[in-house]
Amino acid sequence: GISILDLIHHPLTHHRSCSPMLEADVVRSEQLQFPDTLTIFIIQFTMISYLLVLLLSLLGYRALAFSCHQSSSPAKHRFSNSQHYRGSPNVVGASVSRMEMASGESPTGDQAYEKIRYLGSGEDAIIRPGVVLVAPTHEFDHFLMRSAVFVNAIGLDENENAIIRGVVLDHPTAFSIGEMSPNVMGNLSDNVLFRGGYDGSDSAMLLHSAGGPDGTVKSDDMIGNSGIFEGGVVSAMESADAGSIDPTQCKFFFNHMQFTEKEIDDMFAGTEDGDEWVSLEIPKEYILNSGYGRGDLWSKLRNKIREIRNKA
Repeated sequence: GISILDLIHHPLTHHRSCSPMLEADVVRSEQLQFPDTLTIFIIQFTMISYLLVLLLSLLGYRALAFSCHQSSSPAKHRFSNSQHYRGSPNVVGASVSRMEMASGESPTGDQAYEKIRYLGSGEDAIIRPGVVLVAPTHEFDHFLMRSAVFVNAIGLDENENAIIRGVVLDHPTAFSIGEMSPNVMGNLSDNVLFRGGYDGSDSAMLLHSAGGPDGTVKSDDMIGNSGIFEGGVVSAMESADAGSIDPTQCKFFFNHMQFTEKEIDDMFAGTEDGDEWVSLEIPKEYILNSGYGRGDLWSKLRNKIREIRNKA
């Protein structure tokens, strides 16, 4: 990319001729009146600002075009909000009923904290749309270390191989969605943009809790049992501007994580000192929280996992 410093540090150079024949011309040229230093700086700053705005606008329009997880071709990349890779679609499993904590206020006073459900770890973990996969401490992938990954779809690629797709929930960027995509305006434009992963051809995605038959945002079916819906950007903007929904009900991501069946198996087979990947169901408020710093949700969920295991 072009460094901003490269744009700024290009001082104009004045070359004095060494030829005596041109000495008079040089003297005359030095007597001409040029703009003062402040004026030159203002002109340069204005031009650089204009170029940067133009560059960011073009980049934002190109990089953050919204896309749905379904492919435009029905023969390729068929994704669903309800397919299951592991576990039963209706039964959480014996380990959940055994390890799930009793209802009531947690020591932190966070009511949602008690709604977290443990769906197993390692090779026994249940993986389906709507669950959150929590990384172990020995995970060192750049995007996956200290991460909580929300599984939003499971489907088949062009070779009929199972693909698991999700987004990292607690990897915020320094930008709002409005700054990076001129298509998002109004009350939603100030929402923080999160980095969902390194797949996706720089496309953007909206997750929200305002869908369904009683919701105001037109979108796909609910993702698993999460209370989360995907898509409906225009409808979400209209609802937020009309006051029908709160902007905190929406969360924006660019790119996502995508795993093959083997990659998931390898991830969940890795164990170090009893620590391994864990599958959870968590409240929608946690999924849509836009106040997380890098790894904040991961830390909260890891604490909950320790509590669950200590009580088992």
